[in-house]
Amino acid sequence: MRISAADHALVAIDFTYPLPDAQTLARMRAENAPCALERADGLFPENSYYRAGRKGCAEGMSARSFVSRRLRETAARLAPEYGLLLFDAYRSRETQADLFQMVLDDVRAAHPDWDAAAVERQARLFAAHPDDTARFAVLPHNSGGAVDLAICRMDTGEICDFGTAFDAAEPASRTDFFEAPHDPALGFSSERWLTVRHNRRVLFNLMKQAGFSNYAEEWWHYDLGDCLWGQALGVDWIYPSMEAEPERPA
Repeated sequence: MRISAADHALVAIDFTYPLPDAQTLARMRAENAPCALERADGLFPENSYYRAGRKGCAEGMSARSFVSRRLRETAARLAPEYGLLLFDAYRSRETQADLFQMVLDDVRAAHPDWDAAAVERQARLFAAHPDDTARFAVLPHNSGGAVDLAICRMDTGEICDFGTAFDAAEPASRTDFFEAPHDPALGFSSERWLTVRHNRRVLFNLMKQAGFSNYAEEWWHYDLGDCLWGQALGVDWIYPSMEAEPERPA
């Protein structure tokens, strides 16, 4: 199945990223206003956490305007019947805290024999702790520079096969997991293994071409201008929190 105008599936996943030029950096800084993510131009905003009733979620999705533009440009390089389904983009600190607790509970339920420290270590691979200032200068999604997404059919919103569900806290969620030789013991047919590899390569290389970096533990998570992007490229991050500071009493 051809889901991209170019055959990005031939390029293996490589977590090295080209540095943006001065003009791109200037545009990233200039186009920094919050921007609504609408269903148009190949984007399919699902707003998964709002639909699931998670705390602190707004009804509409948003991101930095530069991020929004790059998403539309990426969607335009897919075959006409495909688009980008957006699970999540900007995220409040309240939502982040709620999601971290959700992942913590999921890991604890999946590994009842693990101690609390092991459960938390695993949870932190798949959800940022809202107070982890040692790792995150600004929470990636809170900055408006991070987005969780997949390729989907635009007529139905059906997601292409990426091997795991969105937010699955398991080893197969690692972006390059299917770059390894097929292992039947893992429960995937050889045909499906290659399909998932194909789809992940297409998404990864399209997003990389648009200037995004990927969080390697999650095939769905991409960054542009936030602190994870800065770490991946070895450059200064650009976007602070997009969440208004609460008013402080006099």
